[in-house]
Amino acid sequence: MNRVLESGVRWMTLSAHATYGVALMRIVFGLGIGGYVAVNFPARHALWGAGARWTTPLGGHTLTSDLALTVGCVALVLVAALVVVGWRARWTVPLLLLGWAGLTAINPLIGDQGQNIARILLVYLCFADTSARWSLDARRRAGDAGRRGSAAVVAPSGRPGRGQVRNLVHNAAVLAVGAQICLAYVLSGLFKLLGDEWRDGSAVYYPLSLPQFRPWPVLADLVAGSEWLVPAVSWGTLALQLAFPLLLLQRHLRTAGITGALVMHAGIAVVMGLPFFSLFMMAGDCVFLRDATITRRTPRRGRTVAR
Repeated sequence: MNRVLESGVRWMTLSAHATYGVALMRIVFGLGIGGYVAVNFPARHALWGAGARWTTPLGGHTLTSDLALTVGCVALVLVAALVVVGWRARWTVPLLLLGWAGLTAINPLIGDQGQNIARILLVYLCFADTSARWSLDARRRAGDAGRRGSAAVVAPSGRPGRGQVRNLVHNAAVLAVGAQICLAYVLSGLFKLLGDEWRDGSAVYYPLSLPQFRPWPVLADLVAGSEWLVPAVSWGTLALQLAFPLLLLQRHLRTAGITGALVMHAGIAVVMGLPFFSLFMMAGDCVFLRDATITRRTPRRGRTVAR
């Protein structure tokens, strides 16, 4: 038990883990939220402004004026862009969370579980070092370290302790994100087990028959009309969600599980027309990418080290 405890403490404090995966989450969330607001910007008054005042008795909250809504949407897109490039992520990621939570709370009738998972995961990302890789912050840190030269090697007393605390907080956020994604998949799979359609393999057919889930009617008919594809997708989705945490325990199975989840969400985005829901879930899946996996596929030249 002592060895296990010591190993756990070292894992949590000696270095930051999943730095590339967390950076990918930052980029995908920035692109997703910025894209969502930009796409819906022409209809902002009907969704969140004066045209949505009828939702107030249902728990919605409208902004005070159309001008405030317009300014807020533009500001949120700008913050999302700063998050994507990783500029002062320690402050811009919490601002993105506040703006996204405020906007999506106005009209509860147009929300979906993608918006919910985005809010939850952004809370965790506020405690992670999201700009350690692929960011302007990382370039600035590398430049500062280069200018300090040898002075950066000799740290004052207490500096290693602060570094360990930063690693501890970052790794705790990584574990929280991973636990949240696993919980979402397993609970979704357990709820699916309650439905006869999922057990008999016909569940995928029914949403593809609804107009709101048929952006490409020809593609939807191709999937729904297949005698083998419908049960394969239905049972495959159910098995993947229920077994997802177990697949993460072994390296090769982890790759298969992450790939399967990404393919599943890509199919939902294209076939069912739910791109932002899929994008936010795919962002969460990025946390399971190991740094070693990314570095093996990344040229060493120009690589920065998280500090």
